[in-house]
Amino acid sequence: MAGAAEKKQAKYNVETLKQIHIISAVVNLFSLVCLFVFHRPNSKKPYFIFSIPGWFCEFVIEKIGRPKYKKDDVRGFQMLVNAGEDLRQQGLTEYIFDVFYLTEACDIFMCLFGSNMSYLILLLIPIYAVYKLASLWLRFRSRSAGNPTFEQEDNRQAQPKSKRQKKLEARQNRIRYARS
Repeated sequence: MAGAAEKKQAKYNVETLKQIHIISAVVNLFSLVCLFVFHRPNSKKPYFIFSIPGWFCEFVIEKIGRPKYKKDDVRGFQMLVNAGEDLRQQGLTEYIFDVFYLTEACDIFMCLFGSNMSYLILLLIPIYAVYKLASLWLRFRSRSAGNPTFEQEDNRQAQPKSKRQKKLEARQNRIRYARS
């Protein structure tokens, strides 16, 4: 039996998936109308090639985020088995959403400007990936080289804290409930 948090997550995931599918359907229908009715741009092959990342991201989001239900034989209603991965989490899920939205934006720009050159915007994806990997590598390299700035940070964190500092930190970390 699922708890309240899992039910909220499942509800949020279903809403997010619905929005993603609506956005994808509208943008792709608009793009297909531009391609086949208005013949803008002349070549249709780049649309199909460069839309693959967006379709793949939509598929991945669907697979990891869709809640799974099981029918209860006794009572006859659906029970939540798995709420799916949290689609609000940072990291890889966030990057998947970014790639999806960037691909859809390229499709819209392709229709508006009538040029397949809009797909050059997709070059931002590997550029950003190289930037993130380089910053991670530099951070790792400076730590392994014994950079004094990182050692000083570690020493500051290792110093014992007074009772007052511990109290203030505990008060800041405590959950606050808003009144409505």
